[in-house]
Amino acid sequence: MKMKGLIFVLMTFTQAVFAQNLWKVEYETYDKIFLDEKDANFKAELDKNNSTPKYYALLFDENQSYFSEIERIKNEQNQSSMSMSTITDHIYIDYKNSKYMIEDNYLNKNVLITDHLPTYNWTISRETKQLLGITVRKAMTEHQNSKIEAWFASTLQPKGGPVFFNGLPGLILELKAETMLEDEQYETVFKAIHVKEASKREKIKIPSKGQKMTQKEADDFVKEANRKIVEASGNRVEKD
Repeated sequence: MKMKGLIFVLMTFTQAVFAQNLWKVEYETYDKIFLDEKDANFKAELDKNNSTPKYYALLFDENQSYFSEIERIKNEQNQSSMSMSTITDHIYIDYKNSKYMIEDNYLNKNVLITDHLPTYNWTISRETKQLLGITVRKAMTEHQNSKIEAWFASTLQPKGGPVFFNGLPGLILELKAETMLEDEQYETVFKAIHVKEASKREKIKIPSKGQKMTQKEADDFVKEANRKIVEASGNRVEKD
């Protein structure tokens, strides 16, 4: 009985430490894009891009997180000259209010996107495994055009993970999302390589600058800007 009580106290203490302090997860990420591409040079660059990992960090406490890319020194001999990515970063999440904020620059316009977190209907499996010495449990869902498999740690809070993924009873340490469109396929894999307490100089950044927009307003702004660029390009070709 005393032993059970001791185990319970240790588990409670561990969860309390994670909740009170600022922690950091580093993810190794492969963001793969598959296109029916016939140009040999472009295909070679795409293959190189797909096999080159990127690294992201998630700073978090019990109620909030900040997700951003880790800038690393590039080895030019191994680095692709083309870098394509489907991953949004510089994301601040407020889990209490289920909202996110992104500070970005679109076509020389500073924008501050504020919107509600997407909702995922997870199915939690009994399957577990060890990742970095932490027990993680498997969960699956489908969202829009994506099939998603996640592995989360119930001993870590908040109930979030990389990018916008959330809604599980613990922190996501590994995730694979496969997206199928008409003539394109995407596969994004996040895998935690470090979980550690953040340094004292690391802080969660709350975005505050830029014109406020919802996600839909930002998407519409980008579409309209791209349409104008294509239209202007077409007019220049006709004049030439």
